[in-house]
Amino acid sequence: MTPRFSILIIGFRSLRFLPKLFASLEASGGPSREILFLDNDSPEPEAEWIRDNVRDSSVRVLESAENLFFGGGMNYLAREARGEFLLLLNPDTFVDPDWLDVLDAYLKETGFEAAQLDLREPNGPRLLGYNLDRMGMNREVRASDLPRSGRIFTGSGAAFVFRRDIYADLGGLDENFRMYFEDLDLCWRANLFGYRMGFAAGAVVHHVGGGSSRRKFFPWVLFRNIRNRGLCFVKNAGPWLLLQFLFLNFLLRLARLPVNMLTGRFGEACAEVAAVASFFWMLPSALARRARIQRRRRMRDAELLALGFITRDMKYLRFPGSAK
Repeated sequence: MTPRFSILIIGFRSLRFLPKLFASLEASGGPSREILFLDNDSPEPEAEWIRDNVRDSSVRVLESAENLFFGGGMNYLAREARGEFLLLLNPDTFVDPDWLDVLDAYLKETGFEAAQLDLREPNGPRLLGYNLDRMGMNREVRASDLPRSGRIFTGSGAAFVFRRDIYADLGGLDENFRMYFEDLDLCWRANLFGYRMGFAAGAVVHHVGGGSSRRKFFPWVLFRNIRNRGLCFVKNAGPWLLLQFLFLNFLLRLARLPVNMLTGRFGEACAEVAAVASFFWMLPSALARRARIQRRRRMRDAELLALGFITRDMKYLRFPGSAK
């Protein structure tokens, strides 16, 4: 029997979160499901812990001999999955008992092909999804911003769901990104192809955050955010929007470099220079993917602007470069 949901989880330095996550999954009800867990070459014995401690027969444990990162790991799990819907879930989360019932009812009622779950950050507002400004910075959607249609532009890869055949049609997550912005890239592509994503209120997932990040001299998060944001725009944006983005971000990079050097933030300066160099190195392959995406697009940039998915203001025009 085909399960309704395949819950996909990647483990990497996340062993301390697994007891709470799997206890909450075991305590939750809902429609038929399977849980696929990938030990993504973690230095911690995560696959072993699940085999020793989790008695749920729907759990399948897979292991990779190399770190596939987020995009590669999720695509690997998606190929192994059997469910009608693929539910991407971070290991540093835990769920409410009725989360899948609520999500299932929402998907049946709306007919949407994808949805952001009701993601709750500790001591913070619930996440309803994201829009973009022309700098490529994410802007969190508030309840007052939701259109009558209930559609959103993009969600967080920490907890969102796609119909499995749609995920395959979109080509899955871009594995070249490795980490960061591949969820936005996938959702942007889904919108361009005419698929609809909404916010599943009440399908609550609690997100602790920061599960596998480590602070180093060279900030990989900053490096990948800058590079992947640029690649995301190259692939998905129309010509005029892309030109605006490249011009504004080129000015921002020029302004940031001397500021970082003069203030002693040499790691950030190195990351920004390396991100720009990596962007141009990967540009030919991104342009090839852009050609394929633009041929299939059904939604113009003007429609994205009209829906508020891409905003006309630049609220985040500042000097961080790291806001995702």
